[in-house]
Amino acid sequence: MSLDAAAAAAWEPESTRVARDRPALPAIPAGFPDDLALFLDLDGTVLDLAPTPDAVVIAPEALAAIGVVAQRLDGALAIVTGRALGDVDRILSPLRLPAAALHGAELRRCGGGRVADAGVAPPDRLTAALGAFVDARPGLALENKGVSVAVHYRAAPEREGEVRARIGDLVAQLAPAHELQPGKMVVEVRPRGCDKGAALRRMMSEKPFAGRTPLMIGDDLTDEFAFEAANALGGASALVGRVARPSVATYGFESPDSVRRWLVALGAAA
Repeated sequence: MSLDAAAAAAWEPESTRVARDRPALPAIPAGFPDDLALFLDLDGTVLDLAPTPDAVVIAPEALAAIGVVAQRLDGALAIVTGRALGDVDRILSPLRLPAAALHGAELRRCGGGRVADAGVAPPDRLTAALGAFVDARPGLALENKGVSVAVHYRAAPEREGEVRARIGDLVAQLAPAHELQPGKMVVEVRPRGCDKGAALRRMMSEKPFAGRTPLMIGDDLTDEFAFEAANALGGASALVGRVARPSVATYGFESPDSVRRWLVALGAAA
């Protein structure tokens, strides 16, 4: 799919309402391009979920579309993700976009300035205890992100209850300055008060985002904080996937593929 008028014409919002009866996001959202600020989650939003975090890939046309849309927005496009900033740059190479990584613990402004906002790593004893817990249970995987640490159970979904309960106990005992953040087949331990909503608000206070209207697109529980922030700032939010849980999102996408096609068409829109 090329970035041209044909791509724009190919975008058709779903005829049915998606993601628990939310309307499809317009092909050209209000304010585009001069007054819109776009915030994108990665996994499950732009990227299809993969068995392991390192296995994700992005289609070349989607990567090109993100770059084109960022240019048309004069740089007011940011990635808001639980991944580390190094992961963001690896996945989206050669793009280097503004980003709130690790739920905002790593923040990169437009132009490349980098700030560690909430860089208090979990105590070593907690990480060691989580490692021992994971090693004793086939199918679990530990991901140490530095400022946060996550336990993935995608390969052992039957262990969800056990994972949440044990990690909750360990955090209460060993890391009271941290908190649990459940996600899709993952439980993450992050600094208390460090979330995507706070990150979005901070980015909206600075150029090139300040004065624009935010639109946040995401798929997971962690994105609800950013949905709330975007809505409160007079913007909008879009939930990806057929999700049964409650959400404050105002729009819906069927799948990451729908998001990618929307981005390609938006980049090609006149």
